[in-house]
Amino acid sequence: MSKPHKKTITQSNIEESYNRHSPIAAKVQAEYDTALKEVFADLSPACLEPFAAILLEHENTVMNKDTLIERLRSRMSEVLPQINEGFFIANDVGKKLITLEVLKERFEPYKGTSWNVHKMTPEERTRPVRMRIMDASIRYMQKQLIAQEKVLQASMENSKKNRERIQNIQNERVKLYALMHQQSSDYKEMTPKLLEVQRTLN
Repeated sequence: MSKPHKKTITQSNIEESYNRHSPIAAKVQAEYDTALKEVFADLSPACLEPFAAILLEHENTVMNKDTLIERLRSRMSEVLPQINEGFFIANDVGKKLITLEVLKERFEPYKGTSWNVHKMTPEERTRPVRMRIMDASIRYMQKQLIAQEKVLQASMENSKKNRERIQNIQNERVKLYALMHQQSSDYKEMTPKLLEVQRTLN
């Protein structure tokens, strides 16, 4: 079997290849941003119907579902890209993606080659090790993505609990206001009677 044609690898070749593949980092990050935003793309005012019904029944208050949904969508559109960007920066994802593309291009001519270990150069012998290291790095990134998804889910759950807590506080405030109003009315009603009793005692 004929040997694959080997190109002379120089620093300039590597830099040229690296620069040529550099757009992959921004492209992948943008795809993740889009995917994360699409998580909330299906949110509609109908999602708040159960909450609106409870509010209307117990407080006789109409919830502005359109405004709340828009605020939620706007807030998550701000937070999710920040989380995604933080993940890419903290784990140097962009550089690893570019390096992976450079390696794929560099070793494309060797695909399907039958190797004779004793005739291999040191670079050829260590290639499987380096590829396993790269594969381990990719698996680590995948685990990090799963962990980030769990963090995002937990954040959404906390956000839901906070909304419910705020709603409960609002409910209690309405009840307290109604109680104060009733007590004030009772006091106004009793004031003339108390004055009459005071005049009688005097």
